[in-house]
Amino acid sequence: MTEETLRRLRVGIVGAGVMGTVYAGAIARGDTRWRASVAGICDRDVLAANRLAADCGAPAYTDLAEMLERERPDLVYVAVPDHLHKEPFLTCMEHRVPCLVEKPLATTLPDAVEMRDAARAAGVVTEVNFANRFNPAFVRMREAIVAGDVGEVVGVNARLSNVLDYPLRALSWAGRTTCGWFLLSHVFDLAHWLTGASAVDVTAHGVKGRLVADGVDTYDVIQSLVRYDAGFGGIYESAWVLPDSLPAGVDFKVELLGTEGALYVDTQDQMVHLATSRRFTYPGTLDWTQTRLSAFLDRVAENDVPAGVLDDGVENTALLVALHDAITAGATVRLAEQVR
Repeated sequence: MTEETLRRLRVGIVGAGVMGTVYAGAIARGDTRWRASVAGICDRDVLAANRLAADCGAPAYTDLAEMLERERPDLVYVAVPDHLHKEPFLTCMEHRVPCLVEKPLATTLPDAVEMRDAARAAGVVTEVNFANRFNPAFVRMREAIVAGDVGEVVGVNARLSNVLDYPLRALSWAGRTTCGWFLLSHVFDLAHWLTGASAVDVTAHGVKGRLVADGVDTYDVIQSLVRYDAGFGGIYESAWVLPDSLPAGVDFKVELLGTEGALYVDTQDQMVHLATSRRFTYPGTLDWTQTRLSAFLDRVAENDVPAGVLDDGVENTALLVALHDAITAGATVRLAEQVR
């Protein structure tokens, strides 16, 4: 793989919302070492597609198959709402185009398995965008665990929440998902990636009220206890009702306990505190978009199709399905068996 190879890679973006805008902007600005280009923007909303495409200097489409056939991108990034991942992903697989799909892989287990099987049949590079695997804080956390600094893992606690602005204004489709699908997908994968353990069962509780009153039928808060095959448990919470007055819109804290030590990460406080006459904020200083995208571009350039393609994505979806089933049933739910 040469630098010129990387520079030639062209990326199609499906979804002109929050994440599509973040990744398209990073590519168009040339923020990353590989200097890829945006091949096209595809969104069902023609105005949104045109707006982002104009910002990137790329053509806009409302039909993905048309974009793939006309622009022939080297890879596609799918960043549509949680419940809509399957269709564009399968279209990419039919055209044998490498695909980075946002988490969660799917919101039903049959859809996740179908997507994994399609990826295996296509034989191209695919990944679920579990971006926090590239977050410098969590990379360091994993290094400490692998080095044995904390001994055997005996427990994990994590909280990942958003301020009200996310479900009420930023995400027009918030009523079609939950803070579980949108946020705990990150947390569940992170716990699996950090420890290497797989979930066995989950107990959970969800509360509705504040968001429903504002016309968004989804959970305010989800709390869960996950038991793992390695013998430890994880306590995880996600809320979508934090006050907008908080100094940062995302509150992400992780604590991992071991037999010989402990690890603590707080990504809300990124070391810079800004106080003005109007507001107190924590400006972000950590951005791993470049690292995450570069890693996928490298794999595409090398045609590095991983073993067990999308298995982690299917396992993540299985746990999220069990989580929501546990809330509904008011009981502990075992994870469904996945076909490997």
